[in-house]
Amino acid sequence: MGSNSPILRILDRILWNKLIITSSQAIYFSPFIKTSLHSRGRSANGILLGRVINSGRNIFWNPNISMSPHVVVVGPTGSGKTETLLSIATKMNSLYSVTVLMIDVKGDIKSRLERRGYFFNLIDVPRDPLGSLYPYYIDPVGRAGQVFESIVSSYEVHDIRAQASLYKAIKKAYEITPLPTWQHVMAGLIDGENPENVMISRVVDEIAFLDGGPHNIGHYSVREGVINVISLAGISKEREEMLSYAMNMVFHDMLNYMSSRSIDPKTVRGVLVIDEAWVLSKHGKSSNRVLNLIKLSRGYGLSVLLATQSFRDFGDSWDRILENTGVLIVLNTPSKRFWFDASNFLKISREAIEDLMIILGKGDAIIRVLPDPRPIPISLENDVEEPREGEKTISRDL
Repeated sequence: MGSNSPILRILDRILWNKLIITSSQAIYFSPFIKTSLHSRGRSANGILLGRVINSGRNIFWNPNISMSPHVVVVGPTGSGKTETLLSIATKMNSLYSVTVLMIDVKGDIKSRLERRGYFFNLIDVPRDPLGSLYPYYIDPVGRAGQVFESIVSSYEVHDIRAQASLYKAIKKAYEITPLPTWQHVMAGLIDGENPENVMISRVVDEIAFLDGGPHNIGHYSVREGVINVISLAGISKEREEMLSYAMNMVFHDMLNYMSSRSIDPKTVRGVLVIDEAWVLSKHGKSSNRVLNLIKLSRGYGLSVLLATQSFRDFGDSWDRILENTGVLIVLNTPSKRFWFDASNFLKISREAIEDLMIILGKGDAIIRVLPDPRPIPISLENDVEEPREGEKTISRDL
């Protein structure tokens, strides 16, 4: 490409104002990434994220030495969020042999992995029970608190009397048996005299569906060292409260699971992938669940990869989420509205954003790697890796 190329002139102008990092500078300004001209796929440097635009140098990221092992992907519908999450998660599984749990709201993750012949363990809720009341790597009292908190935040139960009735019924169920069912909880609500119990009973009846019915006892199984896909596609998308509740319980389960293992918290041993994370932002305190999860999970060796449609999805929590995120990936889109909104959160002038829109093409993005605030324009490496020899897809018909 000639020196008079418009793209080169744009890159020079942005670089002159110190708004982006080019490949030759990346290793000096961002010590937590590595650059290479030759290596692709597997590398001792870490996970291949992509190639710096106009350079061809590969950008690698190692979650084990990063200031934070978490990744946030932002982009509107159709921009490639799911592919980006899949690419990073499958590479982490292949390179580090970590346990991966992907929350699949729409069924996209399952179908994409199947098309590529990738090995995974499918957890199909409600066919496979969510196991809300099962004390999964936690004592019964702790589980009662997790279930209560997930219901209150997801269904926005603000009435104090209703909260008291709910907690009393859950606690009583665990006093009756260490492995209660929702039928035990419902019996406790029927015994109560509060009119709020009618509303709570409807919520409990709905949640019991996720656990395979009010009389069912059981919990889904996570397979260590492989990719696990927990499909919530069987839940109506109009029932966002149910989706939020299920996601909250999976958060608790993953933290319980990781905390039960004797591991070095500085080494990533588990990955939680959350596509469509915007679902949580509509349900009060659930929007803070992502922030709390990101902050807590670092101490358990858990990496969180999440995707959302807008910078505004997590409201006032956004800045704190970003402060605790190792890599931010903003996917390219022709939408000026999206990019102008992004300029406010990335603290980049609109003029620089307009320049970036010119040089970014399909499959491109700008990334930020802590601790440096400046973005790097890259072409993403989003092809899901080939399955390892001898592996095949494990799936069930929905």
